[in-house]
Amino acid sequence: MKRPLKYIFSTYLALLPLLVSGQETDSVSAKPKISFDIALDYGKIFTLPSGFEKKMEIAAGITIKDKLQVIGELGYGQLTPDDAIKNGSYESSGIYYRAGLAYGGEIVPKNYLALGFMYGTSNFEDQGTIIIESEVWADNLIDFHHPGLTATWYEIILISERQMNDRIFLGSKFRLRKLLNFNNDYEPEVYSIPGYGRTFDNSIPAFNLFVKYRLKL
Repeated sequence: MKRPLKYIFSTYLALLPLLVSGQETDSVSAKPKISFDIALDYGKIFTLPSGFEKKMEIAAGITIKDKLQVIGELGYGQLTPDDAIKNGSYESSGIYYRAGLAYGGEIVPKNYLALGFMYGTSNFEDQGTIIIESEVWADNLIDFHHPGLTATWYEIILISERQMNDRIFLGSKFRLRKLLNFNNDYEPEVYSIPGYGRTFDNSIPAFNLFVKYRLKL
């Protein structure tokens, strides 16, 4: 985990002088301004044909002076990974939420970069079937169901945005997630958490693509 963090902070620090110089240029004429943003993660739509996951995610937030972003995210995930159970089936589904802050600015005209921190939580369940095959007796099917599961984690995020026009932005988010609270004392163990990923990975990188609409207030 230390190496990806090092790369993220090194990139941000390298670009910080550009952010500061942009602030100094605009400081004389700039006035306080606030905008309301709503975004859709269109990258998740591309995963639907794969068949092993169904995901939808939207985000909303407030941007202050084009520098500070207050972000809230809501998503739904239904995961059916093939490698969860070799001889059976598995599904994990539920709703997840994230909230956090990011700070950055315009590094070159119409291109923005921001670094931030988010806290995430997921309310979900998992279920599946394990098939015990036998050449002597009939196959034995064991069903399991774990309802009412919760998990929490934090994320360090790096946001890159391109302004297409006065209202529309295209962007991406790089996330590095760290699991905080989830006791996996189940039989069989929970394989995946919607909004986070596989339970046996304590830190998970992720990449999202989004389109954002900005309403200036």
